[in-house]
Amino acid sequence: MLVRRMSLEELALAVGLPVPVLKYLADIGYIHPFPQLPAAEFDELRRIRRLIDDLEVPSDAIDLVLHMRRRMLAMQREIARLRAELAYRRALDRVTTWVDADWYE
Repeated sequence: MLVRRMSLEELALAVGLPVPVLKYLADIGYIHPFPQLPAAEFDELRRIRRLIDDLEVPSDAIDLVLHMRRRMLAMQREIARLRAELAYRRALDRVTTWVDADWYE
């Protein structure tokens, strides 16, 4: 996991969020404490800024939007896994040769 080391002020400039918002997100446990921030959380902070600035999502709805996004991504991964399993089973069925037999006593 890639970890970026930067000060709180540098992070605020990099992601475009005010320092108090970053402190709040760290206090509630949404992101790791500073100065080490995993790259995935860095991307998440940029996503939060885009939700606030570009889409004008209210700050109290940000958590809901991000939670729904995580659930959607998890469902997409599960669908991909199920499709791969189905393809594997279909391929296996084509390889399997079934023989019809009668049973006589």
